[in-house]
Amino acid sequence: MVAAGASIDLVQRLLGRSATVERPITVDQTNYSVVVDESFIVKWLQPPVPVPHPGVETIRHLAAAGFDEMPSLLAAAEHDGNVHAIISAYLPGAVDGWEWYVDDVDKWLAVDDAVDVLGPARRMGAITSRLHSALADLDAAIVDVRPVVEQAIADMHLAKARLDGLEWLDEGRVRDALQPLLDTGRVDGHRIHGDLHAGQFLRSGPVMLVTDFDGNPLGDQTRRRLAQSPLRDVASLVQSLEHVAAIVVKRRRPHERIAAERFAREATAAALQAYTADHPIDNDLLHGFRVAQELHEYAYSIHHLPHWRYVADAALPALLGM
Repeated sequence: MVAAGASIDLVQRLLGRSATVERPITVDQTNYSVVVDESFIVKWLQPPVPVPHPGVETIRHLAAAGFDEMPSLLAAAEHDGNVHAIISAYLPGAVDGWEWYVDDVDKWLAVDDAVDVLGPARRMGAITSRLHSALADLDAAIVDVRPVVEQAIADMHLAKARLDGLEWLDEGRVRDALQPLLDTGRVDGHRIHGDLHAGQFLRSGPVMLVTDFDGNPLGDQTRRRLAQSPLRDVASLVQSLEHVAAIVVKRRRPHERIAAERFAREATAAALQAYTADHPIDNDLLHGFRVAQELHEYAYSIHHLPHWRYVADAALPALLGM
């Protein structure tokens, strides 16, 4: 656990700035983040990550490439061969997409015609496109996507063994959906975000930034530094739009499932339209990655956040044609 005042001390020591007030960010996450003086955000890595930190490398590369739609990295606390914390600029009034997008869709379902729920999805797709353009030369390589299938099948078996009520989850349908990844085998890849979803998009007024480049919370440091297909990010992003819809139905509007599903379909189309303006994609491959992403959500719920399984329960059947 991080001691009270530790974030203030770190800001003063690494940035040479006077600081007096800190407040933790109380959302579900694998690390621990603290806002200092409403100007800095200190993310304490739990556990610390060996140097070089993949996220720090990625952010520095993006900054050098001119990508500025992310919080500025200000410092990293390194000692004993590990990165213990990262300090970034804080966007005042920033809210992440698990809040602002859920609020927007909730208002839209209340027949508030002034709320545009497709524009943000289009903007997220465009930011992702620019992000991938900036990352295209970082560890560029031809990558084998067949291990994605192996992991997805393992996640499925884990879910069926550990979670009740998944008798409907048919392995044959899952394997059919993943088959394009096996058939294609090797694709172009580079360093990617690795954990791209609605919650990684911060919004404050007209400003939208993408954050948190630590990668897959279930992956080790070595795997996070490897080149991957950018379709993994795209699949994670569009499935998170499904999850926004599921959250709204689960927590606020249980009788609006059909309308929420329509939002998810149209938002997905808007995000993909923006992304594919510069990055054409293979739809069959993307579908395989989307199925793998939902199986990953089951694994994440088992390891980190048990109540989160409902988003995969809501999204996966449609992907499997059930």
